[in-house]
Amino acid sequence: MEDKIKNFKIETAHNRINVCKREGRLEFRSGDNALQSVINLTNPHHLELKNLEYLMAVLLFIPVPERILMLGTAAGSLLHFLKHHYPCSDITTVDIDAALIEQLLRKEILPPAQPGLRYVYDDAAHFISNSDQSYDLVLVDIFNASQSPAWLLEKKSINDLYRLLTRKGALAFNLLINSEHDFKRFYRNLRLVFDGQTLCLPVKGFENTIVYGIHTPGPPRDMSNNIKCATRLSEKLGIDLMRVLGVIYNTNPAGHGVI
Repeated sequence: MEDKIKNFKIETAHNRINVCKREGRLEFRSGDNALQSVINLTNPHHLELKNLEYLMAVLLFIPVPERILMLGTAAGSLLHFLKHHYPCSDITTVDIDAALIEQLLRKEILPPAQPGLRYVYDDAAHFISNSDQSYDLVLVDIFNASQSPAWLLEKKSINDLYRLLTRKGALAFNLLINSEHDFKRFYRNLRLVFDGQTLCLPVKGFENTIVYGIHTPGPPRDMSNNIKCATRLSEKLGIDLMRVLGVIYNTNPAGHGVI
């Protein structure tokens, strides 16, 4: 991938993105120079941004997901990660910006559609309202400019997402919400829909907040079991999940939801 990629710009009806190759990485920045995504050109399956590592720590709390839904494709760092570590999983990725995705496919930045990987060009709100499929893992990584879209924070959207989950499934949000009032209202509704089976964690050095909702709680797991799981998955995924687990315990009181 690395030899083929040069600096370029993408302008579509939905995005204006500057793509810059720097020190073996491909950086995707918005028109106001905000960093949106990073691809490691040598190891595209490696997650370069800490907020995405925190997002994928939801895997600590569910079995290996057989069916995965991604809302928001971006530059494909999560997609490369999932295809590498879970090659047998069936992945559907939904994005409204067909022009962006098609350009990234032509430049071979995104993996091509194939058995077990499908691209859907649709508005995420429309998709989750109308889909009759079910998924073991739903990842929400969509933004309107530099914020999570308002519709995503509404209880209807949370209910729609919950409906798409299998009983062993989980939902993980990568959020940017400036309003503390809006976040509290969103999280209160999330806890109502998920019967309190939620976790929330900030990402140091980022404005993002990561939030999980677990459909059906598994058997009680004490800290020692969580540590064993984090150690095992850290080796498999190349993520320091012990660090993320520490943030989870420091941010969420004991007996609060999943832990």
